[in-house]
Amino acid sequence: MKIKKLIGLTAATLLAALGLGLSTQANAATSKSFYATTTRQIKSGKVTLPANTRVSVWYTATKNHKQYASIDLTQMSYGTRHTTKATSITIPYSHNLKKLKSNDPASLSLGKGFKYASNTWTKTPKLNFTTDNYVEYFANGNLNQKPTSSTKITKTRQKGNVTYYYAKKNMLKLPDKRISKKGNYQYRLTVRKNKVVSGDLSISYSVGSSKNYFYTPTLKA
Repeated sequence: MKIKKLIGLTAATLLAALGLGLSTQANAATSKSFYATTTRQIKSGKVTLPANTRVSVWYTATKNHKQYASIDLTQMSYGTRHTTKATSITIPYSHNLKKLKSNDPASLSLGKGFKYASNTWTKTPKLNFTTDNYVEYFANGNLNQKPTSSTKITKTRQKGNVTYYYAKKNMLKLPDKRISKKGNYQYRLTVRKNKVVSGDLSISYSVGSSKNYFYTPTLKA
């Protein structure tokens, strides 16, 4: 479910964003994004990331033989995003992050409806599957307000075009199914990626049932 690919930046732009500046041979940067987990609690300004938090690393850069990582905050859960207006934080890489072998599942933002319409996107209910493994539901569609419900995802499983999200607690306002009475995987939410239609400005998904449609905009015909 790699719906959104981060656009790579040039090394010069990356280093400028880090505030590290440019000097011949002293600095190096890579624009390849990847997922990692925090190995300990990290504090940067108003943002606090607990240990074992899954994050998306936009890029890394090196200054004086020390590596730094830029962490994308835009796809994190509301509990993290609302503490700052910044879209990213920069932290030392060493001793703070452990790179994950897989980028699945990717973060995903879905709007209620069959397909994208510019006049309804802003206010349509939205469903967010965040980088730090939360599923959030925004009934009024405003991602900058506290979500109607927010549930920690304990496990994901992908099979073809279907992704299963598991949780210990009921995913309020969502069509999840209880599959166990104990343990960390008591509830399961099924998300199916539907057939991509050429020329559409969005990709269709079914959440729970085949006719409960959501979509993610691509804006690419």
